[in-house]
Amino acid sequence: MGSTERAEFKNPVVSWIDERLPVFTLMQKEYGVFPTPRNFNYFWNFGAIAMFMLITMIVSGIVLAMHYTANTELSFDAVERIMRDVNGGWLLRYIHMNGASFFFVAVYIHIFRGMYYGSYKRPRELLWILGVAIFLLMMATAFIGYVLPWGQMSLWGATVITNLFSAIPLVGDSIVTLLWGGFSVDNPTLTRFFALHYLLPFVIFAVVFLHVWALHVTGSNNPLGLEPQSEKDTLPFHPYYTMKDSFGLVVFLIIYALFIFYMPNALGHRITTPRPTRW
Repeated sequence: MGSTERAEFKNPVVSWIDERLPVFTLMQKEYGVFPTPRNFNYFWNFGAIAMFMLITMIVSGIVLAMHYTANTELSFDAVERIMRDVNGGWLLRYIHMNGASFFFVAVYIHIFRGMYYGSYKRPRELLWILGVAIFLLMMATAFIGYVLPWGQMSLWGATVITNLFSAIPLVGDSIVTLLWGGFSVDNPTLTRFFALHYLLPFVIFAVVFLHVWALHVTGSNNPLGLEPQSEKDTLPFHPYYTMKDSFGLVVFLIIYALFIFYMPNALGHRITTPRPTRW
């Protein structure tokens, strides 16, 4: 018998599973009765929204990868085929393309809230460091994803950004050559970028897991910057904040859907510019 006291569940199947693998007790502890400050405002919604957007990007990206070809001669046409011939391909691509922008919007607001309300202060320093690591990984993932359609902007974006590493003394040129897979931006570069773009979201998910773990160890701060002194200062996470997060998520998704269906290219230039000519 484990030392952790299990929660009671009316559903016999859930109870049977939990007796052998107490995953439902863990969920009840961390997302059910978990004490949270009672004075959260809507800025605290954006952590959950960012998590939802990460899952959306991973799922849509996996499906898009099934139709993509990482080759400088074929990738541009593969994106066009997704848009024109794959059932629902246009919707998948617009979900993924606009999802990247909305993911960053949610994370920027989440960061702003952390800075404004002092969420980086003791004892949440590691929580903040993990958040910064997530942000850096997001930027890397977004950049290499931007290259994958292999239009003119993709080629020159990859050339300019990767050349920034050449400014590093001694090892800069070696890093650029490693990123390129050769001595210019070409097919090996695209292949590497596709592999990394597929891998990094799962790395982000792992760091998000640590981020949430650290949050549940220290607990959340609140707009007043004061730590809860008693149970009267807190509420159980469910149903109070599951409902508040759900409402905020629905509003966010309505705006997201407006961009997907009515102005899908408003947040960036049209990627479907001519493919780069061979040097």
